[in-house]
Amino acid sequence: MKKYFVTGLVILLPLAITLGIAVFIVNFLTRPFVGFIEQFLVIYPWYAKYQGPIHFFLQIFLLIGLFLFTALLGFLARMIVFRSVLNLYDFIMHRIPIIKTVYKATQQVLKTIFGSSSRTFKQVVMVPFPVKGAYAIGLVSSPAPKLCETTVNKKLISVFVPTTPNPTSGYLMMYQEEEVVYLDMKIEDAFKYIISCGVISANEPPLPDEME
Repeated sequence: MKKYFVTGLVILLPLAITLGIAVFIVNFLTRPFVGFIEQFLVIYPWYAKYQGPIHFFLQIFLLIGLFLFTALLGFLARMIVFRSVLNLYDFIMHRIPIIKTVYKATQQVLKTIFGSSSRTFKQVVMVPFPVKGAYAIGLVSSPAPKLCETTVNKKLISVFVPTTPNPTSGYLMMYQEEEVVYLDMKIEDAFKYIISCGVISANEPPLPDEME
């Protein structure tokens, strides 16, 4: 019975987590707009009776609308005439106190994630962390800032050490080249290993029927 439960859990849990994340994203993107529209619908007597279905269809409609609007905005951004307007908008956002800090950080993160591969993680490595003699999986991001290298008079590389099971947080470390052990491992496999807390091997992910 135990092995059947574990097998079912392995099948069901990823689906539940995926659905939970999807619902969170949908609510996050549509809730402000749905709430604004529903303020005008409350005055109608039929709204209370069909509030659930109306709320659901409003979310779907707004989600499709946001997708089409985003695609249209991306299309217009590639046109020379509209690009000048975006440059003006970007210039203004970079001049507003406080807002510019959040805007710049968000812009850089999104460009790194969705931009060219030259700005993403380059290599999976093992690094001494958190103490000498122990190793953690790390991702080489870029050379260390020149100021840091000149301060210690050593050539350094920047390595992001993700936490487990949530790899979106972690530690940004700087190591000398000889301290880093390079691995022949894909970035995706490294994340699988980290998220599974080491249960799933980078080279041989277990099948549900193998977990007994």
